[in-house]
Amino acid sequence: MAKILFDIIHLCHLNFFKHAIQELHKQGHLVILTYLDRGSIKKVLAKELSHFIPTKIGTYSPTTIGKIPMTLSRLHLFTAFLAKEKPDITLGVGDFVLSFASRIQGISTILFYDDYEFTINYRLSQLFSQNLFVPKFLPKGYNIKRYSSFKELAYLHPDMYTPDTSLLSSYDIEPKKYVFIREVAGISMNYSDLTQEGLLPAIKHLKEKGVKVLLSLEDKSRKQYYEPYCTVLQEPLEDIYSLMALARCGISSGDSMAREMALLGVPCIYTGGRDMRINRPLISMGGVHKIEKISGIINMVDILLGSSASNLWCEDLATRLNDDLKNTTTIIIDEIEKRLPKK
Repeated sequence: MAKILFDIIHLCHLNFFKHAIQELHKQGHLVILTYLDRGSIKKVLAKELSHFIPTKIGTYSPTTIGKIPMTLSRLHLFTAFLAKEKPDITLGVGDFVLSFASRIQGISTILFYDDYEFTINYRLSQLFSQNLFVPKFLPKGYNIKRYSSFKELAYLHPDMYTPDTSLLSSYDIEPKKYVFIREVAGISMNYSDLTQEGLLPAIKHLKEKGVKVLLSLEDKSRKQYYEPYCTVLQEPLEDIYSLMALARCGISSGDSMAREMALLGVPCIYTGGRDMRINRPLISMGGVHKIEKISGIINMVDILLGSSASNLWCEDLATRLNDDLKNTTTIIIDEIEKRLPKK
């Protein structure tokens, strides 16, 4: 039995590690969970992994200046915690504080990451971890190990996830006959005089066409502007991925959800504007369409609704999942097992 520590500093990291944590616990390993006090992480951990008692390591600061004392505090807390617990291995996502503290204590640590454009975090993670694991679509480099998948396939690979069609009856919609939209707060798209409207023009257009829309809206203060034209989801939801997976197509100003929809077999228009290397393969494959102008967004959603593009992408993705895109959870577990002390 080994002692394995997972640090969760963002909710999406919980999704990434969740199945690996459960499987390793089932195998009899002692799994330790730590977390950064940020948003609803503590509450979701208690719900999703209720048989664990996680330990708080630091409190999140949203400001640049505040991140300096936050980082120093976490480093101090982690160094003491690791000296006490002495895990065999530690894991995180872009978590250079964990990897540096682990190195100080002589503990093996591996990190996963895919945000190549977040240069400081990427380089520090690369420097301090035993290995930094990245999708094969990112560049080679010192200390880099590349795996044949996307991070989202740790929880959305068909081996890990099956959509639940019964959820749709609550919204009076049918599979593949609606559009799923995610609007992230603070994303400014290149709309000329329409920047304040966000994705509302596209939603109005779909309403006029008689197409139902489910909207995941981060800034709930804008809810009143959208409600006449679509269904604004009341979040958090038990299973948002089924609502994404069963849509005809999607629009998202957030990059993570754009990838998630594409990897669920739903072609998605990404409007957030970031040129990310991790998105490029999905763009070239046809799962993600990077468009910022509202006229282009409306034109592309009409194409996706009025053609076989959605079915073609779903079929292409199924082939790729069988041939080259692996279940990322199995990759996580395999890499841990390679580094555990031999019995």
